[in-house]
Amino acid sequence: MSAKNVSSQLIKNIQNGAKLIAVEYFDKTTAWTRPQGSLSATIKSEFTQVAQENANSFNLETTRIAMKESEHQSDKDNQVHYTAFELDKDDNVLDTRHFVKEK
Repeated sequence: MSAKNVSSQLIKNIQNGAKLIAVEYFDKTTAWTRPQGSLSATIKSEFTQVAQENANSFNLETTRIAMKESEHQSDKDNQVHYTAFELDKDDNVLDTRHFVKEK
């Protein structure tokens, strides 16, 4: 069984046209708790920038974008990326996304 998201913390709200989207990071799932203070201000700022750069590609129902994993490579995706969920107003996961920083 995969882990369920329990809670997240707001980093910043971003504007996408007339829509406000919350940029967050998960701090707790049913499988793990992120140590307090483990995400630096730089990581939060860079993730916010990546979310803003990709905001036009979000699902129309997306109200929150929440980072699950900070920058990393994976077996399936060798490109360094953030893993994040798009969530709707009812906390339903709409999509799992890999976001890459623009250079």
